[in-house]
Amino acid sequence: MVTCYTRDENRYSASVFTPLNDPVSNDGIVWIDMVQPTEKEVKGIEERFSIELPTKQEREEIEISSRYWEDDRSIMINAYFFVSFFFVDQSKAPYNETVTFILQDNMLITVRDTQLQTFDAVHKMITTTTHPKGVLSGYDVFMEIFDIRIDRDADLLEYAAKESDAIRKILLWDSGGKAAETLRKISTLQEFTLKVRQSVFDKRRILTSMARSSKLTKPLKEELFIMMKDINSLVEFTTVDINTLDNLQNLFLAQINIEQNKIIKLFTVASVALMPPTLIASIYGMNFQFMPELVWAKGYPLSLMMMVISGAIPLLYFRKKGWL
Repeated sequence: MVTCYTRDENRYSASVFTPLNDPVSNDGIVWIDMVQPTEKEVKGIEERFSIELPTKQEREEIEISSRYWEDDRSIMINAYFFVSFFFVDQSKAPYNETVTFILQDNMLITVRDTQLQTFDAVHKMITTTTHPKGVLSGYDVFMEIFDIRIDRDADLLEYAAKESDAIRKILLWDSGGKAAETLRKISTLQEFTLKVRQSVFDKRRILTSMARSSKLTKPLKEELFIMMKDINSLVEFTTVDINTLDNLQNLFLAQINIEQNKIIKLFTVASVALMPPTLIASIYGMNFQFMPELVWAKGYPLSLMMMVISGAIPLLYFRKKGWL
């Protein structure tokens, strides 16, 4: 689907766009948003605006030359947008969706393969506000999209930090019987945070390249530098959060080792304590003919008493040493 956003003196309006047959003037178009476009729609946009849209494979390249490209006429950007089902379905892994931005003649063209909350928020902002503040061209729409996305990434990192604190409390105070669940949460949060970090790093790289562009006005560059400061703070935050999760994982493994050592120690003490009684029982269980204790009237209770005493002595010794 292709949505076209046009601006008049009062407000923005959005409409489904047919590239080759739509009567809307190119001069009135500010933003064209393409979601899962068909091959026909892609060709129509390319012919109408004399541009070449990257293929899906080209959009997902990781080289900097593929993520940001600029010529005399346009700027092409492929940016990661983090997609997470963490709040809905934790069984689905988070991933980074590549979104293509093309800035040409003060117009923005976006190409994406999934619905994103960031774009829904920008759509609502510019279509329900009579005078969207500072949104005059495709460059302004681009800045709004990135600004909202950075705030969203910050919210996700704050959420991950809260979850990390909750796991720390579980590990320190209430870890009994929750080992598998705790390990799963730690692993999920590690993947979650690493994907957000990848998305944030990608945005910093793009904005750093864009700051060198001569196509941006001075106010846009000032706004760009503010966004870069926000991104730098998020990068530092992700580093701290990843280190915290690594420490939690080490703490979790240490607790598992402690629990295993307790179990091994318990079995060791039990084995040592049972060895003397087992030896006594083995001796009197040999049933030789000439064993005087076998004919004693008090031989049986005497052997039982010897077993109890020989087993109690090691236990008392271990307790005195503080091993129990």
